[in-house]
Amino acid sequence: MAGGIAATPGEGKAIVRGAIGARDADANWRIRSALNETLGEAPTPSRIIDRANRNQQYLQPEYREALRDAAPVDTLPIARYLETEAQTLRGEPQRAVQRVRAMLDHQPTPAEIAQARANGQPPPGTSLVTDASELLNTRHAIDDMLETTQGTNAVNALTTARQAVDDELRASVPGIKEVDAKYAELARQKDAVQRGQTVLSSGREAPRPDELAAEVRQGALPQGLQIGPSAVPLRLREGARAEIERIVGTKANDRVALQEIIKGEGDWNRARLSTLWGKEKTDKVLDLLDRERLFADTSTIVTRNSESAARIAAQDAITGETSRGFGVPEGFIAGGVRGAARAAGLRSAEKVINALRNGGNDKTISQMATALTSGQQSPVLAALMKAGQGSRLQQSQVDRVARALLLGGPTTANRP
Repeated sequence: MAGGIAATPGEGKAIVRGAIGARDADANWRIRSALNETLGEAPTPSRIIDRANRNQQYLQPEYREALRDAAPVDTLPIARYLETEAQTLRGEPQRAVQRVRAMLDHQPTPAEIAQARANGQPPPGTSLVTDASELLNTRHAIDDMLETTQGTNAVNALTTARQAVDDELRASVPGIKEVDAKYAELARQKDAVQRGQTVLSSGREAPRPDELAAEVRQGALPQGLQIGPSAVPLRLREGARAEIERIVGTKANDRVALQEIIKGEGDWNRARLSTLWGKEKTDKVLDLLDRERLFADTSTIVTRNSESAARIAAQDAITGETSRGFGVPEGFIAGGVRGAARAAGLRSAEKVINALRNGGNDKTISQMATALTSGQQSPVLAALMKAGQGSRLQQSQVDRVARALLLGGPTTANRP
């Protein structure tokens, strides 16, 4: 009915198209406001990660304090293990353990060489690391290697070497594992932010609903000597919220695509969002997207009907034909099976509008447009559609019903 009015010149057309346009113009504001109210404001992932990196750097004084009371480390067992591994491994795993073995060699400093000469001794040669700080730097270097190493065997070899170094640090440096726990917690939070951004993805990198539920449960548990629950679940939510904001920022003007991406075709996204925010908040978000898609569909229907009618009128003016209308065949051309069904359903609305238009009652059409867009249309429109759908009323009778309902005032409009 709105599409029919929008295709009819006059004040009614301006009312309908103005209302649809105003609602469409507020779509971005409505979507963002509702998401902020339901899920909280979206963070920027890079800022979260930068803050975690700074907090890791702030732990350096705590590491220095722990190293102050450290005993000399014994790296001989580690060196022998790595030398044995280097004899049997080949390829990248062999090169990886050889690099770690070389890190255990202490090269004499200029100060040590000068002291030996002052004492009349020969310059010291290469020896194994005994200083805990050097061994800690070795562990940091292995961590860097693990971030870039490819291949399962090489990763396994480096992981085992790192564990050996870590065990010696644990034994020789009291309190270092407490600082390690803080550092590791920040690292887990950074990973969780990245992971959260894949929650709504449809690719293989996205977690299945049961996997995400397990990650949230495990993520909340403290690791190592950490005290209190972990912030991993919070970071997962922040990563997912940031991804939703990114999708909205790139798709808000296409509300159909926005709904399809966030809601998804199946029920996985609903389950994953429920894991992060709970069922109630998830339902609010998905209901919002469903409404916005319905708004977009309504806007398309009204605009399409108006433009189709305008094109038909132009063709009639050129060819001289006057019998065409936007019926079932035209509906199928415009929108397939759904368009054909919609066109068939609009015949009753067109019947009412034609009756009003033929009667020259532009004021009545304007009032109908106002009723459609004001949210107070139930008594009038329900009776109009009842008169037009499947009834035996003649066109003149429909005209009289419409006039009585729309011009007779609120008392008449509310009568059965």
